[in-house]
Amino acid sequence: MSQPRPAAPTDREALPAWVRDMAGNVDLEALCERVVARDIAVAFPRLAEDDVFADHLRASVRENLQVLQRVLCGQLALAQVRLEQPLVFARFQAERRIPQTALQRSYRVGFATMWQAWADQLRMVAEVTDLPRGEALDALAQLTTTILDYHDHVASQVADNYARVDDALGRTRAHVRQGLVREILRGERTSLSPSDLITLDHDLTADHVAVVLPSVAEGAATQLVVGMRAATGVRQSLVHPLDLNRTAVWLGHPTAWTPERTRRLHAALTAAGVEASISEPHRGLGGFVAAYEQANDVERVRVAWGRAHAPTVLEHRTVALEILLQRDPARARSFLRTELGRLAEDTAEAARLRETLEASFRLGSHVATAEHLQLHEHTVRNRLHKAEEHLGHPLSERSTELQVALRLQRLLHPAS
Repeated sequence: MSQPRPAAPTDREALPAWVRDMAGNVDLEALCERVVARDIAVAFPRLAEDDVFADHLRASVRENLQVLQRVLCGQLALAQVRLEQPLVFARFQAERRIPQTALQRSYRVGFATMWQAWADQLRMVAEVTDLPRGEALDALAQLTTTILDYHDHVASQVADNYARVDDALGRTRAHVRQGLVREILRGERTSLSPSDLITLDHDLTADHVAVVLPSVAEGAATQLVVGMRAATGVRQSLVHPLDLNRTAVWLGHPTAWTPERTRRLHAALTAAGVEASISEPHRGLGGFVAAYEQANDVERVRVAWGRAHAPTVLEHRTVALEILLQRDPARARSFLRTELGRLAEDTAEAARLRETLEASFRLGSHVATAEHLQLHEHTVRNRLHKAEEHLGHPLSERSTELQVALRLQRLLHPAS
């Protein structure tokens, strides 16, 4: 149980009349947008594109500014300050598992921005009215103390509200379940008690396939799971939020997970139009963890390729080689330079030759390659001949190494 906060500090001597007048002339709406932008950039950079979060933050900042201005203008005593939106925002953050450290940092950054705005206004008025330096410095000190007292008073209320909400949420089954999953993934649980199994509500003896959804929040993922289960005939599933915008899903089947089931899962996710990284099937508690690690490996390949160049849905079996090659980037780059030579250069010609070479290896004939690339067959032949000249040996001589090198090129230099 949290200790009671001390009462708000006794209101200090009122600010001079000219400072109170000055405080009322700050443009709160413009300052609000400055504070919101600064808070997001410093304390919440991962939420920069989240409009719902920004709206909650903006409402909190706006009310804080309005109340602080009333305090500075002498219209409201600090002990009488009661806020609504900042407490709503604290609850919002706790419910979405945003760390309290981020909340605290946003308050420090936000109030520093507010102080700067009022300090600048005070300095401008002092200069225009040719106020004596000592009087101006005393006024600035009083202004600073008042804003710091207000910050401490409000931040204490907000921190207490966040802690109460977080504590309540932590006691709910969903949050206990999420904590249990995190412990399993960190390797802290190698066996589970009967009560743990009831809390998890997922058969860990099953064959598991994990799906990482890098751009889908928990709520939307829960809806997607309905379609995944219908497509695969799976009854067991577990949805676990990784953060505000990323979710992991496990699908479990009591018997062996078949390739056909994976194909149907792939098709369902493609039809849904979401990015997804799919693991191979793995059995048991160890398989639950292994499947998640594989799906994360697949997602790292997507990031390396660049989302603009990667398929929407990726399976582990299709990028297993890339995952292996990512383990030692220095050796991979050395291998790439050795095998491709001039074809590894960052030029338009080298890119065209690599594209033609990769299609030729994959499709197996000049005719199919020409049709795929929408080129004349003679153009394909000429490009392949040019590639051989750059390589210094026939394409058939080190075809396996060449194909690996081409995949490496895409992995290490996705824009080329």
